[in-house]
Amino acid sequence: ARFGKATARGEGLKAAMPKPDRKRPVAAVLLLLAAGQAFLGQPEHTTTSKRVTSLGRREGLLFGLAPLAEVLRPEPAVAESLAGKKVAVLGGSGFVGKRICEGLVAQGPKVVSLSRSGAPKLTAPWVSEVRWQSGDVLSTDLDRIMAGADAVISAIGTIGTADDETGNGATNEAAAKAARKANAKRFVLVSASKDVAEAGVDAIFGPYVKGKRRAEAAVAEQFGANGVILQPSFIYGGEEFSATPPRVAGWYGEKVESLLSTGIFRGVAAASPAALRLALSPPLAVEDVAAAAVAGAAGLAQGTLSNHDAIKAAR
Repeated sequence: ARFGKATARGEGLKAAMPKPDRKRPVAAVLLLLAAGQAFLGQPEHTTTSKRVTSLGRREGLLFGLAPLAEVLRPEPAVAESLAGKKVAVLGGSGFVGKRICEGLVAQGPKVVSLSRSGAPKLTAPWVSEVRWQSGDVLSTDLDRIMAGADAVISAIGTIGTADDETGNGATNEAAAKAARKANAKRFVLVSASKDVAEAGVDAIFGPYVKGKRRAEAAVAEQFGANGVILQPSFIYGGEEFSATPPRVAGWYGEKVESLLSTGIFRGVAAASPAALRLALSPPLAVEDVAAAAVAGAAGLAQGTLSNHDAIKAAR
């Protein structure tokens, strides 16, 4: 019996030990082969010019490095089912937050939302599946909200208020710190395109831009590779037009997105200064941004999704 227990403990220790990375020795061998192939190049004939020999060596290098690149390719993001798990959404009753909560409910996790307004005034069936909490991130007991959360998604933010830096920066700093303390696996932040700052918009919305960058830095510091940052330019959706924040209705935004996604507009945008590039960036449907956030919570998206195409691909 004792021997059996000791064996079981030994097996448990083996299971707990990290698996050796077999890619490194393989990569080293491939690198040596690539170097040899590059040095030797193609067989040199008496009539072959030096230029052809040099080309042969470069081709040999590319040929030899091909399997090396395949071995060192980063592992794809590991998807995890959210069913039965807990996901906390900050700003869940807002424009983007509502769609995030709706998308999460369809995946089966336990969803809790914290926002100043509490539950949204909607009658859709999914609304009753969310535990709505009313409160401010900077004054609410976040430990209670995030306890047991597998992932946290932040869609909180302000624009055009008296203190946009606090509304975007300090709030998300507190949220990221609390999520880390609660041992959440992932943190997803809905931020804003870097083109906003580069376009000079910070001259008008300086505190907003600074707050967003503080938020991104906090997520990177607290979660590293397990932090997902979405950087959309303009987000459209719903039935109404708005100036603050700038927003257009879904039917109109869909037409603009389709137009600005064509090759001619993309080419002009790529060659334009930041301000024009921002104006020509295809907007994103709120449903697409929400779907990318849900994908991030499940581990299907990683890192910083810095443009229209990256966010749509993460859905």
